[in-house]
Amino acid sequence: MALYGARPYWDQRELTELLALEVDGPGRFRSHVCDVDVHGCVYGGQLLGQTVWAAAQGVRGQTPRVLQMSLLHDARLREAIEYSVESLQDTERFSHRHVYGVQGTGLIFSASVAFQQIEVGLDQSFPLDLNMPAPDCLPGMDQWLSGDPQRCRPFQLRVTEHPVLDVRPVPVKNLRRRRSANSDVGYWVRLIEPLPYDPLLHHAALAYLSDCWLAPQRASPLGGANSWQQGAAGKLNHSLWFHSTEINANEWLLFLGDPVRSRTGRDLATTRIYQRSGKLVASMAQEILTTVRS
Repeated sequence: MALYGARPYWDQRELTELLALEVDGPGRFRSHVCDVDVHGCVYGGQLLGQTVWAAAQGVRGQTPRVLQMSLLHDARLREAIEYSVESLQDTERFSHRHVYGVQGTGLIFSASVAFQQIEVGLDQSFPLDLNMPAPDCLPGMDQWLSGDPQRCRPFQLRVTEHPVLDVRPVPVKNLRRRRSANSDVGYWVRLIEPLPYDPLLHHAALAYLSDCWLAPQRASPLGGANSWQQGAAGKLNHSLWFHSTEINANEWLLFLGDPVRSRTGRDLATTRIYQRSGKLVASMAQEILTTVRS
């Protein structure tokens, strides 16, 4: 995919247009695209996907293995995002990049991306402990929300009004049958518009997808199905581990979340990401800060 100076507002169709960056000098890239979230800021998945893409420029024969990002400030609309890439390691097997995201004179995130040489036979399969209902048999997010228009309102923008993603929530009864009993969030997701084949592009796309649905019940110290209405949740950091070199964001991916709640307002949500075949392709962890509305 060629680097590309995109227009200011993304049309929610071709993900390649969002992930592509404009070269702004050695190790420096710039994005003029805005993927808007429901809170009127730049969507976090954009920052994650573009960071993977920026860090990978100049890395040869290696694939992303770990992305870790500390989110410091919300990214504002109508302002370019600058990505500054610093090389920390370059060997035959490993590469490591640090990426800073800047708007104006302010730092909005600090991230590191580690790469590893592609080695045949290292991918391992960790099958699901229980079959999940196929995504084709589940209602889409628009149907899931239709019975209660106010339910999970912050997520409607991403999955019903501008549906770049097809999201199919897994019924709670299926999650409770699992032997890992603390899972309370499960959903299938895929891109509506398929991407061309490019391994790096699909890793960046998975980074984008990994932020697609922060379920409110996952980040609430208050408890209760509607407790999200009493609090506001924001991410402090986001980590993503790629377990496979063969990631296809065009196919259905199953996200299963295991939250760890606390009464301090800082919660850790861990998620495993599976292919439809049951192969584990990635894991992620998000530290979430929850505040109670007065």
